[in-house]
Amino acid sequence: MKQFLLISILSFCIFSAISAQSFDDAMDHYNDEQFSEAIEIFSQFNDDRSLLFTGKSHLALSEYSTANNYLNRAAQSRDEAIREEALYSLALSNFELKNYALSLENLYKAVESNNMSGLRQDARRFYVEILNYLSARERFETLQQLKTSSIRFDLVNRSRSYLESEQYAELVDELKNLTTNPATLERIESELASTSPIQTFVHPYPEAPIGKVYNVGVILPTFNETDPDFTIPRNLYFGMLIAADEFNSRNTDQKVRLLFRNSYEHPDSSAAAFRDLVESQRIDAVIGPLFSEPAVRMASIADELNIPMLPPLANSDNLNADFEFIFQMNPTLETHGKMMARYAVENLGLKQIAIMIEQDDPGKPSAISFRNEAERLGANITYFIEENFAVRGYDLSDITEVFTSNRNLADSLGYRSSEAIYAPFSGQASTTMMNLLMNDLESMRNNLTILGTETWEDATLTNFQQRFFEIYYSQPFSPFTERNSYSFFSEDFENRFGTNPDRFAMIGYDTASYLFLSLETAGNPEYTSRALQTMPEYEGVIMRVNFDGQRVNQHLFIHPMTERARQRKVEDENEAEVEIDIESEADDESEENNN
Repeated sequence: MKQFLLISILSFCIFSAISAQSFDDAMDHYNDEQFSEAIEIFSQFNDDRSLLFTGKSHLALSEYSTANNYLNRAAQSRDEAIREEALYSLALSNFELKNYALSLENLYKAVESNNMSGLRQDARRFYVEILNYLSARERFETLQQLKTSSIRFDLVNRSRSYLESEQYAELVDELKNLTTNPATLERIESELASTSPIQTFVHPYPEAPIGKVYNVGVILPTFNETDPDFTIPRNLYFGMLIAADEFNSRNTDQKVRLLFRNSYEHPDSSAAAFRDLVESQRIDAVIGPLFSEPAVRMASIADELNIPMLPPLANSDNLNADFEFIFQMNPTLETHGKMMARYAVENLGLKQIAIMIEQDDPGKPSAISFRNEAERLGANITYFIEENFAVRGYDLSDITEVFTSNRNLADSLGYRSSEAIYAPFSGQASTTMMNLLMNDLESMRNNLTILGTETWEDATLTNFQQRFFEIYYSQPFSPFTERNSYSFFSEDFENRFGTNPDRFAMIGYDTASYLFLSLETAGNPEYTSRALQTMPEYEGVIMRVNFDGQRVNQHLFIHPMTERARQRKVEDENEAEVEIDIESEADDESEENNN
């Protein structure tokens, strides 16, 4: 019996020593941000302090629901310091879960406590930041969910600067409907319902609370290393990582976190990955996918959940037409046609333009858009040629005859004169069509201006054709190798990943950078869609982005392909510089006369 008692006492002493040492070890892990290791030790104990730090560790890992399980238990502690820290941590967790009413209730308890610590001041600051942060929709929803009348009053009072007058009046009425106390109703009437002439400015966007983390999903397929497409999603993601690091290094108050999911090249798996990110991580926006079919499935979810979605490469015209929350960084074929028409009419001064497209060619939306925009700008479409050239054996001579340079023949046959031809060939036979068109025009000695889309980059030109034709094509991407931003990005990419960035890495970087700037501008992710559409033009390392109030990037590069085109562009740019100098001199002379 004595021996058993001695063993029990020794065991108790050893256990106590191990327990004390273990908690200290856990705190060391916690302070070193090794949260998973800290959880393993903290969770062995059931005291209030361990519950608190287990919850805080899960919170640091963004495991919000699990964190709340521990923090709610710690919030029942009789120790005031533990209780208030648990309440503040619960507020942080519920804020990330977008349970704003619970977050405000927890903060209000911490603010109303007797503890004069810095935590109370932090709680008061965070309380005000949330009240300023909420969107119009969130204000109405949170008002309904709040249980404390004082918080309801504060919420409505803080809404003056963030809601239009009609919305604010509706919110006040909603508050009155939820109020039964006569004294509180009288206060609402006197302090909130009355119109204040001082309150005339409404903030376009709210400010995010200090420490706000924007969660951005990335949904792309991963390929086997032997697959020729392996580097496309990999480098897209690498570019996004650098953009995230740059955002986090220059922002002390807000951060961005990328959350990757494999789409497995299938619409169902892409949709499932999207829903998982929304439910488990409460993502604020998503970049991806890579292919059009899963993009349609994901776009329907984006609309359902009001989450902005940016596919970095998709250029289908159907996506933005059918869905409200998809934003296409890669301009659509329709945009290619519209922007080339503007360049042709406004920059090149072309007025008589023909259009040629193969029947069922994917580039047909470009041709139709070009025609509509050119006619709107006052140009005349001399011919809209749409033929099944395959059944003709791709013999274009009968069709291209209308472009003869023989004026007598043209007049006798009633052919209309054309200055240019827009040929947005993009089908399988596009290269063949380009070469045949140029050969026919060359044989007729007709060097009318040729306009096309980016597929013209693959056209094979002879030295004579380089000198003879003036050819321009539109393209969405063009590396700015002369800029410092490109040099910094390229050096950073090479140092980090051991390889030079390709164009997909640059597209990933620019897509993510533009999204992060939009989130930063919006403050509250509910306003990200508006910010994406109205941000000033962004100049990245390979693209310019300007949505101009729409959901498709409206900026394209018009690339001069031939020597004649390049010479024309240089001459036009020199003329523009001269005009600017003349205007500047005229302004200076006018200013001197006024003085």
